[in-house]
Amino acid sequence: MTAIEPTDGKQPVLDVLILGAGFGGICAAIKLREKGIDNIRILEKAAGIGGTWWHNTYPGAACDIASHLYCYSFEPNPNWSRKFSPQPEIQAYIEHCADKYDVRRHVQLNTEVQSFNFDEARGLWLAHLPGGQNLAAHHVIFATGGLHLPAFPDIPGMGNFKGPAMHSAQWDHSVDFDNKRVAVIGSAASAIQLIPEVAKVAAHMDVYQRTPNYIAPRNDREFRTWEKALFARLPWLGKLYRQWLFLRGELLLFPIVKTKGRSRVRNAAERMVRRNINSSVKDPATREAMIPDYPMGCKRMLIADNFYEAMNRPHVDLVTDGIERIESDGVVTAGDKKHPADIIVYATGFDMETYMRKTEVTGPGGVKLSELWADMPRAYKGGFVPGMPNFYLTTGPNTGVGTTSVVYMIEAQLQLILQAIETAGTEKLIEVTEEATERYNADIHEALQDTVWAGDCLSWYKRPDGEITTLYPYNARTYLKDHQKLVTEDFTVRPSQVIA
Repeated sequence: MTAIEPTDGKQPVLDVLILGAGFGGICAAIKLREKGIDNIRILEKAAGIGGTWWHNTYPGAACDIASHLYCYSFEPNPNWSRKFSPQPEIQAYIEHCADKYDVRRHVQLNTEVQSFNFDEARGLWLAHLPGGQNLAAHHVIFATGGLHLPAFPDIPGMGNFKGPAMHSAQWDHSVDFDNKRVAVIGSAASAIQLIPEVAKVAAHMDVYQRTPNYIAPRNDREFRTWEKALFARLPWLGKLYRQWLFLRGELLLFPIVKTKGRSRVRNAAERMVRRNINSSVKDPATREAMIPDYPMGCKRMLIADNFYEAMNRPHVDLVTDGIERIESDGVVTAGDKKHPADIIVYATGFDMETYMRKTEVTGPGGVKLSELWADMPRAYKGGFVPGMPNFYLTTGPNTGVGTTSVVYMIEAQLQLILQAIETAGTEKLIEVTEEATERYNADIHEALQDTVWAGDCLSWYKRPDGEITTLYPYNARTYLKDHQKLVTEDFTVRPSQVIA
């Protein structure tokens, strides 16, 4: 790319500005540097890199995607300790990649962008930072991911509680759970990981369940020393194992979600999960309350080995009555029943829609991203928004396959983003057309109606109006194929009018 120019006589113009230092942001920086683009910066709001794995440090935090699949294809890790990696190990892996590929020097921590706006006179994006600092860049990559803005329930009286209260993604390690009465609100992905750990020390625990979940056995275990030695000595074996994990998701998991109606694969999977519940949960009433009454795959499918064991503990109770309010010393459910609590944990997931619009982005002509997405977030192939030139998303609308590693999707997305950046360089603007975006989204949303996600159950996959803006309706192989080459006919390229 061409030499950098000053924005105000003092500060240089970046070739690429990246928002977020998780898997997406670090990968973007690595791939840009491979292309010889080194004039880049990553802005990260946290005090360290890692994204969701920096923030989520609750007891038992781990990935529910197999370790050898949850890593970059170009940087395999033969030394994963377990089949499913715990949070500290994933965090260490991201830091290893940042160091190995010399990315850390590009990262600016503790920096949350207040807004972006497009300077039409110079054809540059301006990032407005706290303290009045501004950064200018030819290209902007939003690599913030969807798991960083905690979602809290709307329960009356939450502010009245006098004891410690925390979201699972904002864990307060100074709080002592020993011999305390703990209320865990939520029973999905993070809850089933932290409950077994906290239950070991708590005096009593109430688990508040709104909807039961399909929880399959995790079948986790440590990798044996000889297995790790083989992965290290024979890299092709690790690649083969990774490919097997990928194909297993494509062949076994994808059929569960692809069909809206009944299917043999889904029927068999549901029977397996129900057998697991029946054989694992001792109390008949608890067991019955934990059996889902909706098709498998409609909500996120979960895996765990020790959750049901934790629910069998005599001091752990499942509460399915609706929460009416929270008082200073506990939770009140339907019928004015009081459940005393010393600590409340909100295991209520993330805001999967607002996060994409939290940072104000104003494009050419004063058009705001929030306005473009007022009815529904939409993008071309999940990464390009009409009206927003030289602006890209790594995990934008409809990029989640739901059956495999998001790292696969990030790498695929970046293939197109890098092609767009190389096409435009520092002297041009590249922008997806409205027609191409409409055509792409029409196909995506039509195909989504044939999936189990379009069913009647409530999930974070869907908006209140029933539209699905998070998931991709086809399999991962189709996604990868569709993101190999930029279709130039779907874009306009014009001079950026940058002032030298």
